[in-house]
Amino acid sequence: MTATWDGLGLRWTVGAGTEVTVEETGTGASHPPVLVLAGGLCVVTLVPPEDQTAWTGCAAFLRRLRDHAEELAALLEARAGRHDRAQE
Repeated sequence: MTATWDGLGLRWTVGAGTEVTVEETGTGASHPPVLVLAGGLCVVTLVPPEDQTAWTGCAAFLRRLRDHAEELAALLEARAGRHDRAQE
């Protein structure tokens, strides 16, 4: 996994060793769990907002992220399949 600044923002390239985990930061509402993406020397942590009333919106965002990640995975698999068939 590599991270580079491309002028518009951070570009994070996923590699074979990239891990995705949910980690507890402590007990109670003041220490919510976080989503951690890690690989190589790069770590991206998605942290919920401090205001618990915004957690429902955060959960909705995470579900959209999941759905779009599924869409991207399907596109990549389809294109990889076309590439494999073209090489036969």
